Amino acid sequence: MFAAMKPVASDDASVHDLMPDIDRSLLRENLKLSFEERARKHLRVLQMVEELRRAGKKLRQKSDGRCASNVLIFRR
Repeated sequence: MFAAMKPVASDDASVHDLMPDIDRSLLRENLKLSFEERARKHLRVLQMVEELRRAGKKLRQKSDGRCASNVLIFRR
């Protein structure tokens, strides 16, 4: 699976073009955390994403084009 991935050279122009857009302070703060802390943080985010998906699905099922909880849903 990983063998098919092409490695990116550090001197690749596209990498250097993106460097100003990367907040390295966030990377440094994240790397200060232990593996377990980063894993717990990741799981919390995944749980939040799943909760948002369930809420969106529930809202779409309830609304069916009508106003639900003061939010108007337009279907295409």
